[in-house]
Amino acid sequence: ERSRAPPGRRRVIVITRSFPRLSETFIVDHVRALLQAGHDVVVVARRVDAASLAEQFGQSVRAVQLPSWTARGSPSVTGAVRRAAGWIGRHPELRRSRIAWKRALYAQRLRQVLESLQPDLVHAHFGPHGVDAAIALEDRNTPLVVDFHGFDLTAFTQQHGWELYRATLGSAHLVAHSTFAQRQLAEHGLPRSERVVMGVDRQLFADRPRPATWGAPLRMISVGRLYEQKGHDLAIRTLAALRARRPELDVRLRIVGDGPRMESLNRLAEELGMRGFVTGPASARPMEVAAALCEADLALVPSRVMADGWQEAFCRVAIEAMSTGLPVVATRSGGLPDTVGEGGVVAVREDAAALADAAEAVLSAMGPADWAVRATRSAARFDIACMYDDYQRLTAELLERGSTVTAS
Repeated sequence: ERSRAPPGRRRVIVITRSFPRLSETFIVDHVRALLQAGHDVVVVARRVDAASLAEQFGQSVRAVQLPSWTARGSPSVTGAVRRAAGWIGRHPELRRSRIAWKRALYAQRLRQVLESLQPDLVHAHFGPHGVDAAIALEDRNTPLVVDFHGFDLTAFTQQHGWELYRATLGSAHLVAHSTFAQRQLAEHGLPRSERVVMGVDRQLFADRPRPATWGAPLRMISVGRLYEQKGHDLAIRTLAALRARRPELDVRLRIVGDGPRMESLNRLAEELGMRGFVTGPASARPMEVAAALCEADLALVPSRVMADGWQEAFCRVAIEAMSTGLPVVATRSGGLPDTVGEGGVVAVREDAAALADAAEAVLSAMGPADWAVRATRSAARFDIACMYDDYQRLTAELLERGSTVTAS
């Protein structure tokens, strides 16, 4: 059954894997920007958290969960396989690519959903979902925006190469959020990307008065999903190094996040004798994260460059920390140094000793109040209002262009 946008409104479909997801608040913010501009927004995802959706958006956003293959029945699956094979046949350079076959098959589920929704514009978050959308929309004039965020430019491409992106996204409108991300795209044959500010809510992540000098206890914080690439173990080792070097500061660490490495992080803290000086790990909602940052003195962002190619493309957590007035101590992972800018110190190596050196450089350079001025100035580049403006402008331009194409 086909559905149309309400009269006078344009329908924008947002595609992602799970919605809403606590670790992907940037997609929630994108949807809010579209709603603010007056669009009819429908989110298409493989998993929809109905309770969280209702809590955050009420009835203003509809979400459609992609149906499973079993729910569609054998004839539908057979037809999908036939269409996927036809698409591969039109792209012989991808005939031996397992990921191309996989995405071409996934795209058939999406194709029928998009046909029923009749979008005026489709905005896919993460490169692989952009591939699905491009295949599903083939031979249609519907504008497609593909938003890159990190793993899709690093780990995904190291494993699968860039050929699939080049074959499908040449006419899509690509969005990147950092110089690092734009450089990755350009260096691999996708030079036309749009830069959109990755903003944070600087009213939620607001500065508070800071003292002129450092005192004890010195409270550090590390925020992010509990995965190896986020380096929370390096944060614990940095805590141990600083407590040994600067016992007068009585350094403490709070870890905010949830994920599969919680037990191993707790074990590491015990092994290093740091358990009594570590709070968490524990998950938190955005308002709780903002409160935790306000209570801290210094933020650690110890992200790793992983063997599978993963790097930080931007790192919103660093901006959230600087927005509350915290200096950031970070590694050199991907676009992280550009994000931090003058709002902190970047370690020369990706280890605890170098992170401790960087933390000491922060402490010796100036006091908390002076750092707060510098950090908030650096964060001001990334106000969420700029992000809303960028998304709204891009959407309006593409909808206008799409209307012109349709009319002609």
